[in-house]
Amino acid sequence: MRIVTDGKACTEKAVLALGMFDGVHIGHQVLLKRARVLADRSKAPLVVCTFTGHPLEMIAPDRCPPALTTFDERSKLLEAAGVDLLLASPFTEEMRRMPPENYVGELVRRFHPTDVVCGYNHTFGKGGAGNSAFLAALGDALGFRTQIIPQVTLDGEEVSSSKIREALAAGDAAKAARLLGRPYSYSGSVAACEEGFFFATDAERKQRMPNGACRCLITCADGSVKPAIVRLAEGERWLLESRSPLTEGNAQLAVLKRLAK
Repeated sequence: MRIVTDGKACTEKAVLALGMFDGVHIGHQVLLKRARVLADRSKAPLVVCTFTGHPLEMIAPDRCPPALTTFDERSKLLEAAGVDLLLASPFTEEMRRMPPENYVGELVRRFHPTDVVCGYNHTFGKGGAGNSAFLAALGDALGFRTQIIPQVTLDGEEVSSSKIREALAAGDAAKAARLLGRPYSYSGSVAACEEGFFFATDAERKQRMPNGACRCLITCADGSVKPAIVRLAEGERWLLESRSPLTEGNAQLAVLKRLAK
């Protein structure tokens, strides 16, 4: 997958998928699967158009939710979902003021989409004035088909990034994993210490779980996967307990279950 963060990428034709895709949860996965089918049918690349960070980081930092995935994590998950090109634009003041028709018009000029896919609640353009109905009308005028993915539910509950954050904040790692389609994880590194090992997370803006002990899986730098207990705490260094030695270096920590206090 090619990642572009400037305005230079263009294609002769494409299928575009619009959204933040924070967490790349099972609702996002439904959207991406549909977009991938359309791209294969049109023999066109699948292009995801998103932002490097949440727009609220600039518009209203005090209301910006914690992320479920870092940009690097999100990129890897999108690549695994079959995305060919990731257009990740910084959310600038110019972008904030751009009318929705101008935003879509620029994407059409650069990528010549046969289809544009988004979720039912996707908004874009100045003040979030553009929505799925507006996008469909633009498609009729500009010559692309619009695919709107309805709300995805699991066991009668809507799937959303907000619901996943709520589950994690409540310590319900199992529910978060069901909605994500995989265990919630943190990127970071493993290092030895007097107590054994600790995990240092490099994701200070990610959604946290309550402090305490959790069962987890550590994917170490050598590719080995080891069960462990992590003691979540304030700060970015968490103690690990493992029956087998852990390889120091870059690692991924997947949270499986919060243990009783």
